[in-house]
Order: sequence, then C-alpha cells, then structure tokens
Amino acid sequence: MQTNQIQDFNSPWICAQNHVWESVLHLGQKHLYKKGSLILGNGQPVNHLYYLHVGQIKFSKLNSEGDEKIIWYLDKKNLFGAAPFFDRRPIKNMCNALIAIEDCEIYTFSRTCFNNEILVNYPELVANLIQSMAYKIFLGVNRGGDLEALPRRVCKVLHYILERESDSLVSGNRGCSKGISQQELAFILGVHRVTLTNVISQLKREGIIGHISKRRLLINDVERLLRYTQQ
Repeated sequence: MQTNQIQDFNSPWICAQNHVWESVLHLGQKHLYKKGSLILGNGQPVNHLYYLHVGQIKFSKLNSEGDEKIIWYLDKKNLFGAAPFFDRRPIKNMCNALIAIEDCEIYTFSRTCFNNEILVNYPELVANLIQSMAYKIFLGVNRGGDLEALPRRVCKVLHYILERESDSLVSGNRGCSKGISQQELAFILGVHRVTLTNVISQLKREGIIGHISKRRLLINDVERLLRYTQQ
C-alpha cells in the first residue's frame, strides 16, 4: 500500500483542496472565529459556501450520550458546507458540528454570488469544488467502511501522523513527530478509550510504539508499523 493510499483510506486530516479559490476572496465576506467557536451546526439554513482561509476546523458527530466521533479535520484553503448548501437542508443540531480548533479566518460566498458570478465566470473553481466534494465522499465511504482489526487501523493512523507531523527527528528505523492524545485517537477511530488503551499497550509490548501523547509520538520500529498497515 502506497503512502497516498494510507492517507486516502484512513486520514481524518484533509489538506488544502481548494487553494484556487484564493483568487476570488474579494467576492466573499470575511468572518473571524475564535478557537472553540461553533461555525455550523445549530440548525441554521446554510445559504453560503464557506472557505477556510486561515486556521483549522473539525467536523464531528455526537450521540445522545455525548460520545464523539471525529469525521475529519480541515486545514486552511478548504471549502466546507457544500453539502447542505446544495442540498438546502440545515445541519440540524450539535450532533453534526463544525468547530474552530484554532482561530480562523473564513470567507463566505452567498448563493447569489455563486450562481451569478462564480458559476458563470469561474468554471475552473466549479470543477475544483466538484473534485473536492468527490474526494470527501471517497474518504467518508472508505473510512466509514474500514472493517480491519483495530490494531491495523491504529497503525494506519499513526503512520499518517508520523508523515504529516514529522519533525525530522528520525534515527535509523525510529520515527518521532508531533503526537496525538489517546482520547483524540479514540474519537477518530470511534472506539472506547479503554479498548484503544489495550491496543496501544499491545503495540508497546511488541516494541512498535515507544511513546504516545499529545505532544510527542515516538515509533521505535517504523518498518513493523508499516507492515501492520499492510497485513
């Protein structure tokens, strides 16, 4: 399995897909959101396309017991809100929420602007929008349908984190990067924290994981980690 396939099938992080929209920010309206702010999800109709110019947001689902499942994170230079914009149904409640996890600068494009200006004069932006929507569908279907054993799913995500966040502190077969908390990893995988802890302990006993925390991920055996993703 190639690296880009690992990303496509397992990564909850969506890198810049829509940077070409930077050329039409003058057509949009700028909004600033503080870290922790709810951007979409309180039942309002979605009559704008949203473009994340600066910052990062997460899209997550909550059940009635308060359990969270992170669908994906959006890096800057991504459009979002396209599905409810075109479907014309609101994001009903906090069960489906888009939240700023950094201070964000966002531009919104009204339905009138999209129909009368962008659709008519910027066909390359429309093509880019369709391509990015197709990618999100692909990602959602494949992540939601991943029926592999949990240790393999854990290793896939850790391998991608190692590539995405690496600070180049790699010696031989060891890899080190910015980390992730076990609670956040459980949210991404949609599993109970205790279940994940058991898998992490197993991978530590096997000598694959050296350390995992919010600040640091240390992989003692990158080759074995990768083999786990290919089993």
